[in-house]
Amino acid sequence: MVIGVQKWMNRVSCGWLMTVVPMLILFGCKQNVDQTKTLLLGEDVQITMDEVQRAVSTFNEAMVNPTAEFMEALCADALTYGHSSGLIQNKAEFIDDIVNGPFNFSSVEAPDQTIHISGNTAIVRHIFLAKATNAGVPVDIRIGNIQVYQKDKDGKLKLLARQAYKLPVETN
Repeated sequence: MVIGVQKWMNRVSCGWLMTVVPMLILFGCKQNVDQTKTLLLGEDVQITMDEVQRAVSTFNEAMVNPTAEFMEALCADALTYGHSSGLIQNKAEFIDDIVNGPFNFSSVEAPDQTIHISGNTAIVRHIFLAKATNAGVPVDIRIGNIQVYQKDKDGKLKLLARQAYKLPVETN
């Protein structure tokens, strides 16, 4: 009786293995195909330095004359926008603040800019120089800035992250 049970279990195990192994192979192959598609999509969405420079320039211009629609088009849905004060805003908070908040920019410049591109993502560093009013009071702004731009599935370069930081006081 024990020998009969062992033979039966061996047959069941072989049958089970014959069913499961091909499924695992197919699943593994599908994962490889999906990874290949992702890699190919990554290659298709490469970005150029000129494209990034235009995106930064357009974004800075939009800060001077912001509209909710324009800012919506320039920012990724997952935007995280960090101010030098430590305040962090999501896309909706940032757009509301730039359109309706107390700051009104009259000029924005980005000297000392560097750009690093990796696939469909660009990291931009520069000094953020701006003239503005804060609740009607004139202010000059000089802060460090890092921005991350990423090309979305529609091929549009959008601001994904931004972090400003205080710079040492200039002494002349």
